[in-house]
Amino acid sequence: MKGPIGFGRVVNIVMNIILGLCMSLVMLTAAGVPLLPEIVIEAWFASFCIGYAFGDIIPVASWGPALCAKLNLHGGIGFYLINSMILGVYFGTIISFGNMLINNLPTLGWAAVFGGFVASWPLVALSAVVLVIIFLWLAQKIAKAISGFDPAAAAREAH
Repeated sequence: MKGPIGFGRVVNIVMNIILGLCMSLVMLTAAGVPLLPEIVIEAWFASFCIGYAFGDIIPVASWGPALCAKLNLHGGIGFYLINSMILGVYFGTIISFGNMLINNLPTLGWAAVFGGFVASWPLVALSAVVLVIIFLWLAQKIAKAISGFDPAAAAREAH
């Protein structure tokens, strides 16, 4: 887990541990489900697996910096907030839809999948954006320590 790929993978793991747990609590509470340990663990595990897989397969981490480059933002709070909003909406959407699919399709069908997703998406996406804003810096700090890669230093060297 060294270098740029290791950095990205560690950020993905750390953020999905945090997002999976917090978003599971939000989704379960919003649905009125009791927060029993086995329910929370099951929801967290599903959320983590969905988020990690889609974070690893789809290059979402490059979307925010690409948009910021087009807006001529190369750092600072604006860069961080735009990047966090993109990541939060993306992960909130895929985790919410994935959980609706897992929990509703086998017993209630597609109507419940889409109905549950549409009903919960605004709260889940907003929660995910807030969580990314709060925790992304920590995930990046952990990833830098583990991978030995510093994206800010690499960007400075590239210019």
